[in-house]
Amino acid sequence: MRQGETGIATAMNTLFRTAGCVIGPTIASVFLAEYVSPLVIQTPRGPIPGPLLPNVTVFTYILLTALAISLVGGACDAIRYEPSGRDRAV
Repeated sequence: MRQGETGIATAMNTLFRTAGCVIGPTIASVFLAEYVSPLVIQTPRGPIPGPLLPNVTVFTYILLTALAISLVGGACDAIRYEPSGRDRAV
């Protein structure tokens, strides 16, 4: 990378990292809010419905979604790969 491109590369890195830090938790919170199960508390008087908690399925969905997004990003990077000056054939 040329010295003049360092600032642009740093800015783009910061931009994409910030966007990822915003989008990732948003997607995860949508899944966490959608897939919930009630916690039932057993008492001598009978069951009492407790709070709604995320079930096990949601964590699998979050993992698979993150994996899919990572694979798409990796594929886009592999398609768009341009060798640097040292790697180019002369």
